[in-house]
Amino acid sequence: MCNETSFNLGYTKLGAKQWLSSNPNALRIQMLHGWLDNAASFDNLALRLPEYNITAIDHAGHGLSDHKQDGSFYHLWEHALDAIGVLNASTQSSWLIGHSMGGAVAILVAALAPEKVRGLIILDSMGPLTAKADERVATMQRAVQKMLQNRNGRYTQYPSQEDMIHARMNGFTSLSYDAARPLVERGSVQKEEAWVWRSDRKLAFPSPFRMDELAVEAYIKAIKCPTLALVADSGVYEHNTELVNKRANAFPWIKLKWLPGNHHFHLEPNTASAVAEEIRRFIDQN
Repeated sequence: MCNETSFNLGYTKLGAKQWLSSNPNALRIQMLHGWLDNAASFDNLALRLPEYNITAIDHAGHGLSDHKQDGSFYHLWEHALDAIGVLNASTQSSWLIGHSMGGAVAILVAALAPEKVRGLIILDSMGPLTAKADERVATMQRAVQKMLQNRNGRYTQYPSQEDMIHARMNGFTSLSYDAARPLVERGSVQKEEAWVWRSDRKLAFPSPFRMDELAVEAYIKAIKCPTLALVADSGVYEHNTELVNKRANAFPWIKLKWLPGNHHFHLEPNTASAVAEEIRRFIDQN
């Protein structure tokens, strides 16, 4: 059974979905979704893992979580702080599963709070996007200009949720109708006669800062727990196997496996079972 819950971290409040096992000693799993998704990203996966106590949070600015005030950016390390705050709500350690941006956040969390993370599983994610040192000034300029120009911008409006589902199906990464629907249902709200996205429009602003490869590798090398990386053969790394292998080689302890499916292979009904089975097998072995 799925329950709605929330976590008040003092400085912000995060929405979350929970699937609780009937076993009082069930292992805990915290799930972290990707950019502009929400906790519903794990609806199909969680249903296929009923033996665990699962919590999927909405990152700040996403889903039912609080937005940041104008003038603020959304940094990976701030999402990591939030995730650690949720982990600290329990005395037990948890398995951590992150998809896409959530996988990058999960890598930071596993390095920063190793005592709270029993194992790490990343889904079509091999860590944060990077930039070279000589690109940082231009990157920051773009981010600042966008922030100042769009402070009072309007949300895109849709006649119905059905229109939003079709828009999400044809977004940055393509989704089937059945995969897009739960994301839209949690991630939209009706205002007067129109439907709009719940997510904070500041999430679409350019990132003001990206780590370089050496920094990412430093975080990866600091991870002490067993790690499973599941990569979609038609996902975001389809044409970048070199980066996948390079990042995988930096982990102290990792199993890397490619699976059929698109970037949301954990959410798509026809591939979620295969992802769940790999996760179950890895947890059982570790």
